[in-house]
Parts: sequence; C-alpha cells; structure tokens
Amino acid sequence: MATVQFRLPIGAKRQVTIPRDCMNLLSLEEGGELLLEVVGDHAVLLPVVSIPRRDLPEELRKKFEMRRGKKNSDIPLGKFLDGIGYAPAEPAAPVQTAFSGKKKRGLGGAPAGPLATAKAR
Repeated sequence: MATVQFRLPIGAKRQVTIPRDCMNLLSLEEGGELLLEVVGDHAVLLPVVSIPRRDLPEELRKKFEMRRGKKNSDIPLGKFLDGIGYAPAEPAAPVQTAFSGKKKRGLGGAPAGPLATAKAR
C-alpha cells in the first residue's frame, strides 16, 4: 500500500477533522474509533474494530474466555498501594449540625415545611 499523508489542523478544543479521502482509504465511518499510538516522537492512528463476542468464531471465543480472570501480573490493590507508600488519611470527625439526629423530609435535605407535611399525610 502506498504512503499517503494528510495534514490535520488542531482546533481550539484539541479536535481534528479526518479528511473524507482518509476516511474512505481506511474504510472508516462516522462514530467509528481510532487508536492513537505514540511511537517515539511521532503518532500513529489505527482503526479500531469491535466485534460482538457472539459473532467471534467458536475457537477464538474459547481462547478469550480461557484468558479471563487473574493474570500473573495482577497484584492486590493493598499491596500496590503499600508499594507506592500510600497511607489513607485519618477520617474526619463527624460535624454536628442543628439538624443532626432529626429526621429530614422535603427537597434537598431541607426541613419539612407545612406543604411537605400536608403531602405526607
């Protein structure tokens, strides 16, 4: 396949527009996905293809199913956090308010007014 280049200006919100010719060359459609891979000092955009699991060939689906679950590289979260020196913060003391201990009704946690009380009956 021949090399084709396209210039993609970056917009104000870090957005780029993929030219129609590029979309056609890569068989991309609106709503499709691209994987941006940074390799050294340049970027590569690769089309992402998603296939529902039920549409995979049986042999390939079984292979994926066998790979599910724990991997040798998985470590418990606690062990990871210890390894990076993370210590949880002390929990803050509970704050007492004028409404502490009273049942609240109404919108937004505000005390119930006469209208809210009438509706509750």
